[in-house]
Amino acid sequence: MVTNREQLLTVTDVLNVTGFKSRTTLYRRARNGTFPCPCNIGAGKIRWRSGDIEDWLNGLQTRRY
Repeated sequence: MVTNREQLLTVTDVLNVTGFKSRTTLYRRARNGTFPCPCNIGAGKIRWRSGDIEDWLNGLQTRRY
């Protein structure tokens, strides 16, 4: 059984959830270590674990001043 935290998100899904405007920003931040890295699920398909994105978003909220 797949839970919400195990769900795999597409680039479009991640852009919608995070509010980032471009794929370039997403990949650049993942490469720099300021955003979760995607998973390669084969055949050129890239996905992010929803739990990783959720944890990243929660981390942003705790850093607010």
